[in-house]
Amino acid sequence: MRLAKSWLALSAVLFFISAIPVEAQLPSAQPDPLARIREASKTNVEACSATGETLCEQVAPKIIANAQGESPLSENLRRLNEEVNGVSGSEAAARVVSWAVAAFRDEGLDVHTEKYANPNSGPAELENMVAEIRGREKPDEWVLVGAHLDTWPHSENSCDAAGVIEAARDISRSGIRPRRSIRFVLFTGNEGGVPGSWAYVRAHRAELDGARAAIVFSSMCLRVTGYSLNGRHDFERGLREAMKPIESLEAGHFDFAAPLGTDNFDFIVEGVPTLTTIQVPTTIVFDSPSTGGVPDKIDIEGLKRNTAIVAVTAFGIAERAGPIGPRQSRAEIESLLKASGLEQSMKDTNLWPLWKSGERGRLP
Repeated sequence: MRLAKSWLALSAVLFFISAIPVEAQLPSAQPDPLARIREASKTNVEACSATGETLCEQVAPKIIANAQGESPLSENLRRLNEEVNGVSGSEAAARVVSWAVAAFRDEGLDVHTEKYANPNSGPAELENMVAEIRGREKPDEWVLVGAHLDTWPHSENSCDAAGVIEAARDISRSGIRPRRSIRFVLFTGNEGGVPGSWAYVRAHRAELDGARAAIVFSSMCLRVTGYSLNGRHDFERGLREAMKPIESLEAGHFDFAAPLGTDNFDFIVEGVPTLTTIQVPTTIVFDSPSTGGVPDKIDIEGLKRNTAIVAVTAFGIAERAGPIGPRQSRAEIESLLKASGLEQSMKDTNLWPLWKSGERGRLP
């Protein structure tokens, strides 16, 4: 009888161990296949459970705690404004790239730059900054978290650029890799009329079938209250499931408008499920738009909350068993453009010919 009980206990332990995907841990492979589990038990960091559709319940609180604790967010904002203060053109462009690369690397993240041609005045080449947390099971499927990186001081976009780096930090420090990859991209080029998001989509067109979502961080230093789903109702349910762990942060407001924004546009017309943060103004964030990027005028705790929302959303989408929604076909995109009013906006801004020619947007 005692032997039977011991065997049952041993079987239970073996079942528990076999159910834990140790490859979810961020450190590289170790010779002892159980070493990661032992290390996790010492630090109270559990490995992800394979529950299917839901986010691993233990990861979201850890991401939120990372966001709300001590962080370099305020210092990164200060350094960014300092780097571009009093300079412009090629020098400013080079400085923001150096700032972003250093900030990602300070958090132990691999980062690289992707150059693209600038047909207008200014630097002959521009660069997007890209860091990535590789997925443990489906690394070729990915969620993108992106924001625009300006080259002038006190820009409202500085909060979002620093927020992307902070979101990468908060996920990385959880110690858990999601099922799919998460890419963190800072887009340049808006000032020169060459959106870095367009350049990124062009360069990665062959990979877009693996894109599970593009999250555009666009808070303008304000309080994020949810997301615009850019004309698509079909992935609302999956998104709400991915965001369940952050219901208490009151960021569950969705709208379905499809505004002609700089960094969301090219992902929309490629059929990728695209989310853009939406926000409401508060009286404590900054005094006026002209001082939006001044660090001492910003509600840093509010920005930490914003990054927690974006980071948990990205991890939740990357961790789900299935995509939140499909990549749309060209015919489906055309229907969305008509229904949302985006078609008229494209015609008004001379983007329609680029869509019709296939230079921008998904090919038939």
